[in-house]
Amino acid sequence: MKTMLGVLLTFLALILGAQSGVVMAAASTLPDAGKTTGGEGGLETPPTGIATETQGRQEGDPEFYTKDIDSRIVKIRPMATPVDQISRYAKAQKSDSFEVKYYSVGTRPIKCVTNAAVTAQSSGASLKLPVDDINMFTLDDTIRVVGVKAKYDYAGNAYDADSENTPDLVLCVCGRDSSTNEPIVYAVNGNKQNGTGPTIWVPAIPNGSTLVRMGKACGELDVQTGRFNNIPTAEIQYCQNFMIQIEQSKFDEIAAKEVDWTFSDIEEDGIYDMRLAQENTYLWGDKHVIYHPTKDGMATWFTGGIWYMAGKDIEVGEWDATKKCAVISDDNLVDITKDLFVGTGIGNKRKILLCGSDMLSAFSKIKSEKFRLKDTVEVWNLKFKSWDTDFGEVLTIHHELFDMNGMADCGLALDPEYLSKKTHVSWGRNVLDLKKSGIRNTNAVVLQEVSCLYLRYAKAHARMRLAQAPAATSGS
Repeated sequence: MKTMLGVLLTFLALILGAQSGVVMAAASTLPDAGKTTGGEGGLETPPTGIATETQGRQEGDPEFYTKDIDSRIVKIRPMATPVDQISRYAKAQKSDSFEVKYYSVGTRPIKCVTNAAVTAQSSGASLKLPVDDINMFTLDDTIRVVGVKAKYDYAGNAYDADSENTPDLVLCVCGRDSSTNEPIVYAVNGNKQNGTGPTIWVPAIPNGSTLVRMGKACGELDVQTGRFNNIPTAEIQYCQNFMIQIEQSKFDEIAAKEVDWTFSDIEEDGIYDMRLAQENTYLWGDKHVIYHPTKDGMATWFTGGIWYMAGKDIEVGEWDATKKCAVISDDNLVDITKDLFVGTGIGNKRKILLCGSDMLSAFSKIKSEKFRLKDTVEVWNLKFKSWDTDFGEVLTIHHELFDMNGMADCGLALDPEYLSKKTHVSWGRNVLDLKKSGIRNTNAVVLQEVSCLYLRYAKAHARMRLAQAPAATSGS
């Protein structure tokens, strides 16, 4: 009877297997979180209900095992490699090739300047406005001309030109010049035609005047208005094949040692060394593909450094000839944080500032109670000194690689939200049996990761350098 039952179950399994290819119990979603992959009585083929990496990747999070590796790597001397450290806490993004394409799109500019002087209007209903960004304005946009005062209010009364409460001149876009694509505008609160007429003319506007785009003003019967479209810009980054090989001879393994120094210790030290080298590349590498004869002409990919991807350059402090160094005052710091947080088009109110020792020293010497580095903030398993400003929070950390690269007076301000990492091959550990293959009598492990970092939204990040001594002028 048992034999017949076994044959019957086998027969049913074969029939079901023929229909579906493989008999696997479907994973069931648990009420709170996760999935269960247990089978019915352990008779399924292949068996389920066993913790295997195959099912873990198929039924669970494919990044689970990679994240587990990262969670161990980030505990190895994290303060030495903050960029790599932060990137490993971000959501893993898989790349199918060495070449990575990514897109960034910012917001439409809201400020530009006139690139020629505007003569006071003396005829017509509108005029062409010379601007340095012809794509910033569309039909019905209103424009504030900063520093040029309005002439008449809505009731036709003249404004007091000397009053601080007099509004700035406001223009409205009513068309576009067919030959130059510059906006055609009329004045909302400009001069009266001949001092009495109903038409309002545009007054004189100096060259270099700041123009700020404001909201659209559409007519009562309008159902359409000016259009614009922001198209993402594609950027290319290359993944680099980072590898390190760690070996220990069999005799060194069995030799008596005063210190308990095992292959695991050697491997941990190798991981630190690899991370340190990767950090240098992530910051200052140069993107290339080389087909070198020493590699038999096969492609070797070099990743680009994020230092060169930042969209701003900020000078920090003022040179003090007496102290022979840059000094950061309260006013300087206000302007620095203004540059960091304003005009980015997009960004968050927290920046990470990686500093060389000279730059961090200059920040640390600020004596103001308001701006001095105060609180210790721990995030990403890193310890930062922070300060809060009216524009946003800055988390500061010393990065020793800046000193080693001759950049002790430099810093890199990052918006961590837009620091991205892609991996073509996730961090892996390959054990080599060199003894069996007749090469060497050693334990050998190769650690490998094929990856890259890149910054999205360039203006959310900034390169920073301390003010330098003025260049000496040569005598005549």
